[in-house]
Amino acid sequence: MKNTLATIKRESAELGSHFFDKGAMRFFNSRLIEHIHEGPGGTFFITSEQFDENTPRRYTVRKFDPSKGRECVETVGEFQQYETSRAAHKAAGRLAQTL
Repeated sequence: MKNTLATIKRESAELGSHFFDKGAMRFFNSRLIEHIHEGPGGTFFITSEQFDENTPRRYTVRKFDPSKGRECVETVGEFQQYETSRAAHKAAGRLAQTL
């Protein structure tokens, strides 16, 4: 089955994760980028965060792994590691294809 952000959000909540809670998303001024990367390496998606209007919006690669229960969403690499969504998607695509 191909994951979507909607299925990832639903499954995360069912597992007890608070990653997608409105309060958490608002605190980090997080946005979800729609495209999902899936492959032998797992399921990856991108978030962007901007702490205030004086800092640039940066991008973070996330991995969804339901086998980890409440901790099913994890940061891959560094938080806000990428300056552009393109760079984050390129990295997520490579990770998804890596065993």
